[in-house]
Amino acid sequence: MAAMVATLGGITPASAASEDFHVTYESGVGDTTRNSYWVDITGTVTRIGDQYELTAVVKSRCNRGDGPSQEWGMAFGSSAESWRYVTRPCNNSYPYAQETIKETGPLLPDGRVHIQAGAYGGQAFGSWGWGTHRSVWV
Repeated sequence: MAAMVATLGGITPASAASEDFHVTYESGVGDTTRNSYWVDITGTVTRIGDQYELTAVVKSRCNRGDGPSQEWGMAFGSSAESWRYVTRPCNNSYPYAQETIKETGPLLPDGRVHIQAGAYGGQAFGSWGWGTHRSVWV
């Protein structure tokens, strides 16, 4: 019986050394009188032995009508760890604010790393909203 390997997007987990990703979060975009959030994260995850390196460019723009201060967030983690978070203030920068993030972490043989974009805010009390989720295999 021949061994079978499942693939995602044509990349087998054992063969990938790096993989690009793109995740987003949007809420209320276009409304200039109420709270709105736009977070766009692109990047690359690279395997370095039994570790991964995540490099991401975060673009963000938030409009605050009322409520608590706003933040953008990037949730990430490999199969070897719990979710980790990078958060920063999200302001009404035109056309957007941009920041580069570099993180490293442990990697299991499956090479799987999860990434998700989100934002924090609200009308009276704050809460997190999370957008697209992406898994990469390196």
